[in-house]
Amino acid sequence: MFAFSKFLLYFTEVARLGSFRKASETLHVAASSIDRQILRVEKELAMPLFERHPTGLRLTAAGELLLHAAKNWKKDFSRVREQLDDLRGLRRGHVRIATIDAINRHFFSSMLKKVHQDYPNISFTLTTMNNIDIQQALISGDADFGIMLNPQSSKELMVQAFAEINLGIVVPKGHPLEGRSGVRFNQCLEYPFIIPSAPLMLYGPVEALLNNNGGMVKEVAVSNNIHMIRSLIKEKIGIGILCWLDIMDEVDREELAFIPLTDPQLKSFTLSLCLAPSRQLSLAASMMLKQLEVLFSQIDAPGREE
Repeated sequence: MFAFSKFLLYFTEVARLGSFRKASETLHVAASSIDRQILRVEKELAMPLFERHPTGLRLTAAGELLLHAAKNWKKDFSRVREQLDDLRGLRRGHVRIATIDAINRHFFSSMLKKVHQDYPNISFTLTTMNNIDIQQALISGDADFGIMLNPQSSKELMVQAFAEINLGIVVPKGHPLEGRSGVRFNQCLEYPFIIPSAPLMLYGPVEALLNNNGGMVKEVAVSNNIHMIRSLIKEKIGIGILCWLDIMDEVDREELAFIPLTDPQLKSFTLSLCLAPSRQLSLAASMMLKQLEVLFSQIDAPGREE
């Protein structure tokens, strides 16, 4: 636990809980002691940090500013601790990774296992977000780096490594299409389909395929949830269109089969390892990033064949 001034510790906990009593219970410190510390600083600043109401405490504008500064100080001090540990050769640290939901599959946990084996003293936090929130987390410093799908070009975002991820037809085991090395969408129209809907990123390319084929598809179900689409395909209710990331674990377990789509107008998705160039990474984050760059280059997705 890094050093943190008594006042800032009390202040941030009261701000979080909105109550001296609740902060007292959490910190195991008398509520009167917490109150005295905050009153002393309010007197020094000549302005209140909290509005005191019968229902609880609310931060004033000055309190909001101080809370923001305290959070940044805590974050910066944590990075300094990591750098000091690195100087001592301990190679310790904590890395914060923001990822899209699609990445939370076996292959990514295998990546992290390899990194952990090389750097066992580096811990990490994984947070699942959408692309927009990942970019904001990188810019604000709430995440060291992020893994995104088809990130939008931005001067505030740098792609460190990427892998092309194909779309394909997903079928249950024993299906007539199983075993093919590639297929065009119009060769699958005789089979019932489970169609992805917005806000899934799959919705755009699938809608384009439907339009190019005059909407002639046997639609048996529509879902905006990848887990549900996988389950419906397993139950042999229909076949689906998913990207390799969504289905790779089930293919490895031989529960489902993936046939790459070879339609020439269909673009693959780009899985990207991103960071904010304006922010300096800790040594721990830099080491993990380099490891992931290498592992990204080894992602083996089924290729597209014309």
